[in-house]
Amino acid sequence: MRVTARTYYQDYAQHVNDLHSKLNRAMEQVGSGRRFEKAEEDPIAYYAGKRIENQHNDAEAKKSVIDDVKNRLIQQEKGALSIQDGMREVNTNVIRLKNEPNNNIPGTVGVFESEFIQRLHSMVNTLNSQYDNFYVYGGNDMTTVPFSLKEDLDGTPPSITLTYKHKFPGDPQTTEMNIRYSFDGAHYKNDFSGKDGNGTPMGEADTLKFILSAMREQGKMSTGYGSLRDRSTLIDTYTGGLNMITGLSSDALKSLSDTDAINRIKGASNGGAVIQEEDSLMNSPIALLSKAILTSHQYVDALKTNTGVSTAKERFHKDLSDFILQDDDAESRVSDTYRVLGIKYATLESTQKGLDLTMDSLQNEYSAKLAIDQYDAAVKMYSYQYSYNAAMKVGAHIMQASLFDFVGR
Repeated sequence: MRVTARTYYQDYAQHVNDLHSKLNRAMEQVGSGRRFEKAEEDPIAYYAGKRIENQHNDAEAKKSVIDDVKNRLIQQEKGALSIQDGMREVNTNVIRLKNEPNNNIPGTVGVFESEFIQRLHSMVNTLNSQYDNFYVYGGNDMTTVPFSLKEDLDGTPPSITLTYKHKFPGDPQTTEMNIRYSFDGAHYKNDFSGKDGNGTPMGEADTLKFILSAMREQGKMSTGYGSLRDRSTLIDTYTGGLNMITGLSSDALKSLSDTDAINRIKGASNGGAVIQEEDSLMNSPIALLSKAILTSHQYVDALKTNTGVSTAKERFHKDLSDFILQDDDAESRVSDTYRVLGIKYATLESTQKGLDLTMDSLQNEYSAKLAIDQYDAAVKMYSYQYSYNAAMKVGAHIMQASLFDFVGR
């Protein structure tokens, strides 16, 4: 029998390939932490592992969503708190103005009027707060600057207009909804107008319908809390600016008919008697501060022109007294929104902790079913590495020994 170098080299090559395959397998196990990669190796354990992986990935995705929603809620809470604090400061200044001995001097009243205007713009800027490049009070439209303000104090009658812009799904452009507060010296009015998503001018009825649609919008999503089968169990992660300043939640408006909901939003406008406890745009912080500005401006004009001073002064003091009473209710409504946002945040925190526990349990279950002993796997990998390196050195000697290509019987 003749055995050549080629014969035993083939046997050697097979042995080296086997070592290389085992080394690669050991390295894969160390890298992945799994005992196997293919279903055919252990079908039951493999598909059990896939189920655990899917559950773990789902929990991890929900945790990521919760982090984003929590940051958005923090911005909404800060905005509500800022408006609440602003209302308190305005209330203090209104009391000071009402009791100011020199409140019959145009310059004195004008200073307070200017301060009220600055506060009003500050509130509107707060309603345009952003987080991560989208507007937290924009409802379902997070890319449009929602609020703007325009004063026309020299108009007839003097007025202040709050504009809310919102892009509804399917519309080519934003819908513009204007809420105009005016004062003719005897009556306050709320006027509603705007342009729809096609740029067509709208009257009061259509504008209020779009305001209602915007205020009914919700941003309910699956965060590990509640059930997708029952949307009422899910957290509404959006709070529109109009909802916040009126105290009218989307759930409350959804529970009413369109007519009743619009009446609640509209409030005691067009000269109707004001109900200070009423949740409406007539009693929002924006509306009340606009009234304080308008009545102060009308009183300053009367003092400057020395026309109807007695009547203007009487109305001025009445309106400031009304403001002090109504401001507490308006602040309370914003405070309620702040508390609701805090409850949502606390719920998300609790849900996130639950997801952490779920992920830990899944990790332990996964380790018990599929994971390898990392220490044992590392020892095995290095053992194969040393064996493979030694075999490669032997291969070098075999190549040099090819001169002795013979063997006896």
